[in-house]
Amino acid sequence: MTHTNDPKMQSCIDACNRCYQTCLHEAMNRCLESGGKHVAPDHFRLLMNCAEICQTSVNFMLSSSAFSNQICRVCAEVCDACAKSCEQIGMEDCARVCRECAESCRQMAGRS
Repeated sequence: MTHTNDPKMQSCIDACNRCYQTCLHEAMNRCLESGGKHVAPDHFRLLMNCAEICQTSVNFMLSSSAFSNQICRVCAEVCDACAKSCEQIGMEDCARVCRECAESCRQMAGRS
């Protein structure tokens, strides 16, 4: 479904939605079921923060907020940190989705 006439923004909305869904699903399923390092507070908190900032980024873009670029800049930073944390414990698919979202958000953040 397309929500905007701006292809770059739509791409970012899609990437943020994928990242939100992936991080929330991985946290609530894989991590909770695996235990151990998957539920270490720093890692688990980062997954949840990543899901939340991605959802927030989507909301700001869909509402045409003047603050979208700033939110996307923060989202990119959180996604990069989450990707690094996921890589460290073997969650490569989650890390890939986070990196894709971070790159899309960096592109949005660079717009004026």
